[in-house]
Amino acid sequence: MIFFDQTQNERGRLDSTYSQLGKLLRENGFDVEPYTEYMILPRKLKEASAIVFGCPNSSKLRPPEIDTLKRFVKEGGGLMLLSLSGGDRGLMNNMSMVSKEFGIVFENTAVKDARNNAGMPTMPIIRDIVPHPVTQNVAEIVMSAACTLRVSSPAMALALTSAVADPASQPVLAVAEYGEGRVICIGTYEVFRSGGLKNKGNRTLALNAFRWLCGTESLVRPSEVTAPTTAAPGSQAVAVAAGVQIPKDFEKMLRRLVDTVLDLSKGMERLSEKIDGVQNNIESLRSQFQAFAQKTQEQLGMIIPAGEFRTEKEAEAERIKSDIAALEREIQSVEQLREHVEERHASGAMSKDTYEEQIAKLDARIKSLKRKISKKKKDLKSLEGE
Repeated sequence: MIFFDQTQNERGRLDSTYSQLGKLLRENGFDVEPYTEYMILPRKLKEASAIVFGCPNSSKLRPPEIDTLKRFVKEGGGLMLLSLSGGDRGLMNNMSMVSKEFGIVFENTAVKDARNNAGMPTMPIIRDIVPHPVTQNVAEIVMSAACTLRVSSPAMALALTSAVADPASQPVLAVAEYGEGRVICIGTYEVFRSGGLKNKGNRTLALNAFRWLCGTESLVRPSEVTAPTTAAPGSQAVAVAAGVQIPKDFEKMLRRLVDTVLDLSKGMERLSEKIDGVQNNIESLRSQFQAFAQKTQEQLGMIIPAGEFRTEKEAEAERIKSDIAALEREIQSVEQLREHVEERHASGAMSKDTYEEQIAKLDARIKSLKRKISKKKKDLKSLEGE
């Protein structure tokens, strides 16, 4: 999932200027949505792999939002910031307040190249490109109305203006890895507008950039740019059969998923223990109420329908049945995840070591859940036989 922010009056918008970009990404397995919830909130960003700011215009992020974005990247999110000629000063935004944390600043410049351009000096063709997954198979990029970038560690410049451009030999595209996440900064949002995407290099750059940003394999084959895959988004089996690159970090993502499922299971067990404690308190109160009802009836002749409450054994039996049903549902979920791991291994998309590690964890969990169900059923049988 990629969010395209629309809270900062961006020029790059999914419903207009970036409609072709949205279509290209969807055709290649991404989900894209506009982000419209003001302010930028951590709980909302958890739904996305990356967020894009397509040239905010006369709008500035607030300090809490900037902190949220930095934390989002540090914890594994992807962030793309796109500007325009003039940089922050010309656009009256504060993108550099975010990007400088990663070693990148948008400068108050306007790139022109009288010799290397796509028809106008303000439409320079960038050919000084540094090898990187983001620039794989990219020979040239058209960058209209771009500003330059000031790049320092930990960032890395990937594309620079020519030696005869103004400014000469300056970065217009840079990337950085920060914590568990990744950042891409580009001097112009027009690189991904409909006009820019007519250039093959720009289209390849777009797919490379978003795959790398989301932590997936970034290599784009020429056939993908000219004829996007028709496989359903997220269909890994189809992707493998078609020879399309599998996400490089998928095994890491799958490990996290398995660990999350197991951690969630443990959390549910702790919650169940707390619920049992509450149930015991309820049973104690019920017993006290029944005693009160009986005394009231004996002393005042007032009848309180205490008999409508379930007995302690009945309540305990219902609780055990509920626990068994919950455990059975959890087994189904873990078994489905196990089937997915089996499919990944069978397709050749998962190494043997990773497969054996994940299967061992899942089998151990299933075995543990079955033991608990068996014990619960024995307790229920014993209770009903009393």
